[in-house]
Amino acid sequence: MRPDKVIPLNDARNKIHRKIEELAKRRGHNAAELGIAESIPESGLLDSPSLLELIIWFENEFGLEIDQDQLTLENFGTIDAMAAYAENAAA
Repeated sequence: MRPDKVIPLNDARNKIHRKIEELAKRRGHNAAELGIAESIPESGLLDSPSLLELIIWFENEFGLEIDQDQLTLENFGTIDAMAAYAENAAA
């Protein structure tokens, strides 16, 4: 499914980073220094339920419906990968 509107890559990165910071804070972690190319799962900032919440938020925020086979580390392992996925889905 294509998103309703195109979002600039940097805006997408910022939104994703803010959401990760919010989710990490709930777990008592500070994600402020998480780099855009740093592995989200390997950072230990989010647990499995938090990662699932991040994906659901991502779909809603960017107006996407993600197929199960697209849920890979290549597409969703980093902030940069997630932003690129949103940008490519809009193209």
